[in-house]
Amino acid sequence: MRRFMLTAAILSAVLAAGCGTQHSKPAELASGEKVTITQATWDAYINYKQWLMPKSYSGPVGDGYFAVTKDGKAWGLTGCPDNSCDAGTLDKGDALDVCKTRNGGRPCLIFAHQEDIVVPYEIVN
Repeated sequence: MRRFMLTAAILSAVLAAGCGTQHSKPAELASGEKVTITQATWDAYINYKQWLMPKSYSGPVGDGYFAVTKDGKAWGLTGCPDNSCDAGTLDKGDALDVCKTRNGGRPCLIFAHQEDIVVPYEIVN
C-alpha cells in the first residue's frame, strides 16, 4: 500500500509539472514586415496541409499548427490528422517548441493554423 501511495504521489507531481509547461515565446513581426519563406519551407507547408486535409475531403479533417523560423528558412509543426486530437489538447506552443528545437534555438512564429496562413509572407527561391 505504501509503495502504491508513493507511486501515486510521484505520478501526480509529474503530471502537475507537465501542466505548467512553458512554451517558447513566439517571434514577432514589425508592423508591415513579411516573413520571407524559402521554397523548401513552402513545400513543407504544402505537405503539412495535405497531411491535414486529404484531397478526398472538402475541409480539414485534423487540426494543426505550422511554425516557421522568423527568417523563413526552417519550420516545425504539431497536429493530428483525422480528428485524432482530443478536444482542447493541441497547443500552438508545441509547434513553436518543435520549430525552435529543430533549428538551433532560432526564434519561430506561427505561420498557419489548419490551412489558414496567419502572417503576411512572400516566397523566395
